[in-house]
Amino acid sequence: MLSNAKRILTIAIAAIAVNHVCLAQEGKYSIDLKLRPGFIIPHHGYMAYFLSENVNAIQLNLGITTDGSKFWHKEYSYPIIGLGIHHSGLGNDTLYGNLTGLYFFINRFFLNANRRFNISNSLSVGLSYASKWHSPGNRTNMVLSTPLNVFFQYELGVNYKLTTNHNISASVGLAHASNGSIKEPNLGFNIFTTSLGYRYSFGKPNPVKNEFPTDNTPYTTWSVGIFSSVKSVNAFTGKQYGIIGFSAEKLYRFAPLSMLGLEFSAYCDNSIPYLVKDKSDIPITTDRYDNLAMAINASYLMGFERISIAFQPGIYLRNRFYGFGAVTNKVGIRFNLYKGISAAIAIKAHWLAQADFVEFGIKYSFIKNEK
Repeated sequence: MLSNAKRILTIAIAAIAVNHVCLAQEGKYSIDLKLRPGFIIPHHGYMAYFLSENVNAIQLNLGITTDGSKFWHKEYSYPIIGLGIHHSGLGNDTLYGNLTGLYFFINRFFLNANRRFNISNSLSVGLSYASKWHSPGNRTNMVLSTPLNVFFQYELGVNYKLTTNHNISASVGLAHASNGSIKEPNLGFNIFTTSLGYRYSFGKPNPVKNEFPTDNTPYTTWSVGIFSSVKSVNAFTGKQYGIIGFSAEKLYRFAPLSMLGLEFSAYCDNSIPYLVKDKSDIPITTDRYDNLAMAINASYLMGFERISIAFQPGIYLRNRFYGFGAVTNKVGIRFNLYKGISAAIAIKAHWLAQADFVEFGIKYSFIKNEK
């Protein structure tokens, strides 16, 4: 852990030196270094037993301050976007090793960007590499079964501008790493951290463009879509089960770049009959419709031109394994491809952030731009 932290620190110092020479007049570029002490949240009794130490993490973000050329730049107070790297322990170096994540991030300010004191939230999405995972030589590790996993982090913080180029921050954040149940075991890691950070902006402040882009958020949309995935539910057999389904969604604009509504989904999950029989104390017989699941989710979309981030808490209307009314949620990204056609990727989870599967879908939207 210490040697990796030294490497990231060396990269940060080198990046500052290079950018100070090469980009001295480009105030939109910045580098942000954060130290993140914290701990693993043990959402399973097995994990609590094996956790032996707190987490010490380090993050390095290379950012670009938006300039107002897009409507969402101004609406979100000129956020910083860019690439970052995260490195941390996982509560037991011998069993779980460490985690290295590479991600895209957006850091949005709630107050005017020119203020000395500000409040911000940051969302990071990417991939992570775990140095140890469940394998024939490491069967005790029941948290991750693949070296490559999804990485997701949300943090809320305060920022103070010392000078034009120097900024310090403090925040609390929650990070998650798992493979979306593509392969079991897959309990996944939830990492709670606090942070102290320092951000250096190169050169003079970034000039804001005198443009007035329009908000293209529709008034309403009706969407229909199809999606599919694969999942594993048993670490010993390794068998994967197919999933296919459709969705229908109604959204209303309630603020610039923001839409709110409901999504109904119905899908065939061929792992459900197996789970019902495996968890039953008595022998039971399943029928052909027991693999059918239905859910309804509230939908909140936050727009960034062609890209939207979707937050979707909901409940099951039908799922024999989880019962009526069990909580389900999704977090995903949608990409507008062409004239109402969009691609969607979402992580679907059960209560307490237990990943169910990664949803890959295509949607077609009927768009109404006026009342």
